[in-house]
Amino acid sequence: NGPLRFGLLLIVLPVATVAAVVALGNNLYDHWRQLYYLCAPLLLLAATGLHWLAGAPRGRWVRPGSYALAGAAIAVAVVAVVRIHPQQDNYFSALTDRATPERLASRYYVVLSDHSQRIAVERLLAAQPSGSLFISRLIPAYLLPADGFERLVRTRDFRSGERNFFFLHAASGRCPTEAHIVRVYVYANTLRCVVDPVAYFGAVRREVLAREPVVRARYDVYRDGRELTWVWDGCPAEEVGEGFESFVLHVYPRDAGDLSPRRKRQEHDFENLDWVPEHSAVRIDGNCMAVALLPDYPVARVRTGQVDRWSAEVPLDYAGALRDALAGEPLARGDFAIYQDGRTLTYLREGCTDEEAARPFFLHLHAENDGDLPDARREHGFDNLDTVLTGNVGRVGGNCVAIVDLPAYPIASVRTGQSDATGERWAVEFAWPE
Repeated sequence: NGPLRFGLLLIVLPVATVAAVVALGNNLYDHWRQLYYLCAPLLLLAATGLHWLAGAPRGRWVRPGSYALAGAAIAVAVVAVVRIHPQQDNYFSALTDRATPERLASRYYVVLSDHSQRIAVERLLAAQPSGSLFISRLIPAYLLPADGFERLVRTRDFRSGERNFFFLHAASGRCPTEAHIVRVYVYANTLRCVVDPVAYFGAVRREVLAREPVVRARYDVYRDGRELTWVWDGCPAEEVGEGFESFVLHVYPRDAGDLSPRRKRQEHDFENLDWVPEHSAVRIDGNCMAVALLPDYPVARVRTGQVDRWSAEVPLDYAGALRDALAGEPLARGDFAIYQDGRTLTYLREGCTDEEAARPFFLHLHAENDGDLPDARREHGFDNLDTVLTGNVGRVGGNCVAIVDLPAYPIASVRTGQSDATGERWAVEFAWPE
């Protein structure tokens, strides 16, 4: 019975551990790397099985069939690893370590966690045997190789004419401007590209400055689809330190179900992507920039800024929303015509003034079932989206447009309008169309 109890223990330990993590929604043990200690019992379980096979009855098919089955299982695992290479993010492969400096631009290096940054820096040093290399100061000093350390300058303040390297996060799963890639590698399931920051950010800057910013503040913010770019021409050198570390980027999805599991467990209604502009921010020839790629799910609104410095809401695609809205008839009319497209309301006032655009909106939703309302709103009997709507006002030409995405629960009726210091300026109430 000893081997049987031992085998059962090897099975129960990993299964019970993983089941407990799933059932309790643990915030720490939510990745395989935090459960590496389960490798030991799983390995022992596999060894126990092979040991049993070695002593199995010598039937005509038992032993050959069992070995064939075990070999097939191993082959399936090997094929899976090969198929996802180089993004399996679990080892440094000696096979890919043979690239010459001339081939660095097209090679992929897959390594584990911080070790990848050390390997990347070693390759950069090998590619340029002499002279200084200016690399991102986000790389901890203890990771830098001793051989050639004196040639490395850790900074995020780059200048043209120097040999510069910047470790750029590629949250999209691909490097953004391939012409400027020096090397690509994977870190913590996130693709990072080592780029020439002067060439890369110079190309980005030329492209975005040809458009109008969607936000004008300490940084001008440009939006192109899912891409956000922050630009501050002539920023002081002091911004490189504390300023870069204070970025805020909160993304509110249209459907809260699109949030990451961790944000759901923490009961937040937005995705916190502060680290994306923080890690991408650089100063190039006296101009500060940062870039970020928004998630690929439908986004209701985006709030950005810097802690204790400035804050702004990035406008949505007002022109596109206006085109879609005008394709149908308005649901209601007040000072603004109100159009409906699914769970989205679009407000339009043609030829509006700054004063009319600045008036606060109110938007009250009455649910078919009060139990669907947020807990804090049930005693009031309606959901209040005043601040959401007021924050989503923009202009298309001389027209004012406001956009709001409504919650998913069944809506019975809507009451909306605008107010000022004297009270309500206009209001309409209508039943939600079935």
